[in-house]
Amino acid sequence: MQPDPYDSDRLEADIAALEELPVFVAYNANVDAIVRVDDELESALERPADPGNTPPPSPLTSTADLATALTHTMAKGRGDEVAMTDEFAATLESTLTPDAQQMGGQAGIMTNVLTALGAAPVTYTYLLSDRQRSLFTHPGAVRYPLVEDGTVSYVPLESAVNTERTKINWVFEFGPGDEMFGVTASGGTRFIAASRPPEFDLHAGDLDTAIDQVGADVDGALLAGYHNLTPDHVEEGYDETMQHARDVMGRLQAGGGFQVHVEYAVTHDEELRESIYEWILPEANVIGVDTHELGLLHDDAGSTAVEEVPSEATPFDPSDGIAHYRMLSAIRSELEVDCIQLHAMDYHLAVTDDHLDAAAVLRGLEFSAVNAATKAALGDITSPADLRTGLEYAPSAQGHEAIDRLGAHVGASTEAGRLATPSVVACPNRVVEDPAGTVGIGDVVSSSSFILELAVAQE
Repeated sequence: MQPDPYDSDRLEADIAALEELPVFVAYNANVDAIVRVDDELESALERPADPGNTPPPSPLTSTADLATALTHTMAKGRGDEVAMTDEFAATLESTLTPDAQQMGGQAGIMTNVLTALGAAPVTYTYLLSDRQRSLFTHPGAVRYPLVEDGTVSYVPLESAVNTERTKINWVFEFGPGDEMFGVTASGGTRFIAASRPPEFDLHAGDLDTAIDQVGADVDGALLAGYHNLTPDHVEEGYDETMQHARDVMGRLQAGGGFQVHVEYAVTHDEELRESIYEWILPEANVIGVDTHELGLLHDDAGSTAVEEVPSEATPFDPSDGIAHYRMLSAIRSELEVDCIQLHAMDYHLAVTDDHLDAAAVLRGLEFSAVNAATKAALGDITSPADLRTGLEYAPSAQGHEAIDRLGAHVGASTEAGRLATPSVVACPNRVVEDPAGTVGIGDVVSSSSFILELAVAQE
């Protein structure tokens, strides 16, 4: 295998390019309550009727539902997320004690990454309690948009606290070989029992009509949280709310004419996924997905790009890269977006047009691989200096092989496991065998690659 071309000099140059880069981030931030799957947790749950074999109900309403979801996720070896009712969320808060808590929600996690890397985010989230504010690692670097008499101003987070309620997601983590109710985990990942407070409906009040002013002050936007809607948030289906969110995105871009990245997320509500697919995704410039989310999009698009979708339930095979490429290409064509980026365990892949130079996209993906390894190794990224840890991990040999095979498939040469053409860009990920945590790594990948691409485009 050829030597890794990404070194400390490249890393320092990439970090320098991000200094004070203004980016808008919305909509979802919460507290992640982390619980390790063990005997103590099992004793707090009701045994499911058919452990490991029954898909999770949605929403979760009881400890039996949670046990069903947990054992199914463990058996599949693939991360999952299901909403829970407000009543069951209150039950968990009163009965479980988390092993740890951290910033959660895609917008919250991405904001922390941006501030740790020296960028200057403008962040909006619909619930901001003192508890939530305390989990922003660099709160002084975050600006919160408020509107008075039609004019947007930016205030520190401590001046933007607007509720005592905190949105809490319960994150149940397990490793290969862990057991619950006789089910053995086939891989290391997590299940998220997500709260869905009634306050969230993708409406931001006066900010929605004044969002073009924010657009004039930033160089790009990272948007997420559309999957947080539930039937309780809408009166006549999801489409009206999603059309509103689409119009807000359009006004935001009108203020600056920049790139918008939408981070996709799993939801088992097929009607909601259909509405996101129809109204939100076509308006993005870049869409970020993991392999599970890619499979859902492939199904929702009715695509026949591949006969058998690669599954995380089986070990990664380098030939999966060709299937991923075909799926991404079909979906990008169907949605008519500039780029779809896949963050997988062993490699990162972007299927794109010429919206950015291929070298800029590759630079973003390589940088994100260092960020992913840092997050996995340390559990968090708090400063640019932390990234030296990620640089210590070698690029994945399997990812290297997958990209070499993909290069041969598309008739393009690769160098050190890197592929950069006007339509497909890829690089190996840096794999940490025993990660400190898995939640949020995809958000770290998407946000770090996107902001570096923005910075390079400005250069």
